[in-house]
Amino acid sequence: MVLAFMVPMALAWNQPSTAAITVMLIASSGSVSESLSKGITRVIGTVVGGVVGLMLIALFPQDRLLYLFTLSLILMIIIYLYYAYRGDSTVFMLSAMVIMMIFLHGPENAFLYGIDRVFMTIFGVVIYTLVGVFIWPNNKKKEDKESDFAQLEGLDKNSFIFLDPDNFKATLQLLSVFWMSTLFWIFFNPPGGFLLVILATLLGLFTTFSPLKPTLLMILLSVGFVFATAMYIFVLPNLVYAWQLGVFVFMYTFIAFYFIPPKMSIFFLLGMFLLGINNTMEYNFGLYLNTLLVFYLFLIILMLFHNFPFSTKPEHIFLKNRERYFNYLESLVSTKSNYKIKFYLLHLELILKKMQLWSSKIDVEYFNKISKEELALYVLQCEELLAKTREPIEAKEKESIISSIIQFKETQNIDWNSLKENRF
Repeated sequence: MVLAFMVPMALAWNQPSTAAITVMLIASSGSVSESLSKGITRVIGTVVGGVVGLMLIALFPQDRLLYLFTLSLILMIIIYLYYAYRGDSTVFMLSAMVIMMIFLHGPENAFLYGIDRVFMTIFGVVIYTLVGVFIWPNNKKKEDKESDFAQLEGLDKNSFIFLDPDNFKATLQLLSVFWMSTLFWIFFNPPGGFLLVILATLLGLFTTFSPLKPTLLMILLSVGFVFATAMYIFVLPNLVYAWQLGVFVFMYTFIAFYFIPPKMSIFFLLGMFLLGINNTMEYNFGLYLNTLLVFYLFLIILMLFHNFPFSTKPEHIFLKNRERYFNYLESLVSTKSNYKIKFYLLHLELILKKMQLWSSKIDVEYFNKISKEELALYVLQCEELLAKTREPIEAKEKESIISSIIQFKETQNIDWNSLKENRF
């Protein structure tokens, strides 16, 4: 983060904050290990995003509604690929970011502005990759110790898992966030303008169909803004030399990523981008408060759509995946097609990971007859059942296996009805 700020400022390049935001987004995606191939892939994604963004501006320079409609369709595809990909999804996030950022200042001077955005995004990718490869390479131990989100990663690495209903729901939910924030921008023109749409859409990738609760994010964001305000008033005006600013950025970023899990640290670190760090600092507390308002507005939009149009309560997602698990398991036993067998096995592995994740997030204090230990044991039993079903099955055994699956589904001691009553 220090290099992303200091190198562009030393060379008088425009938009150093774009490189820093890129570093922050990649770091917050949760991946610790880095490689040159990852960096090249991200650069390609960024260039593709820049080309698409400039093409949209060229095609619809005077038609905002048609531009936004086309943009939303493109974003929907990118967002779905982001959720469906089991590898480094930041390539899709960066593409979406660049496409939207090119529109941030409108069609005027879009080409030069877009080139600057693409260049600084690529610079941020290069900085992050070089530091990850040559200074702190591939810390495997730490990666294995990742947060809850790591449970859903690493499955059939670097491949897509299509036709997952949760991915469709997450994409539609985020599309709703995009259009809600877009309509708010058009009708109320808040400070920051289209920046509200960009923040709501990009940071919605971390919150939609994820265990991150909006209330927790609101607390983190508020703590981050209180910290940023103190820095803005008492620290930044006293910095004179470049090395002082470098130490400041280092300590700020260190606090965010050392004490807070990566996917949540981004909401604390957003406070740094309120400060408007640049070669020539302009202190305007009124402008600072206006920018602060934008951040709260996009978070409120994310909160409104956290359970709309689909419920993201842990018990609801757990039950849906449990239902899907048994449907796929019965289909796996019945089918003879090798393609379908591979399809069901791949999805069943993902479903079990989701069940494991979401069962740990259910508030068992709300349900008197359910405990986390029972749910964890149940998921373990589901894994064992899948392991048995993987073995070659004779035709005459299929009916008995299907009946045992149904029996396992119906004879558990867990009070499923109480979960069902609260799932909406």
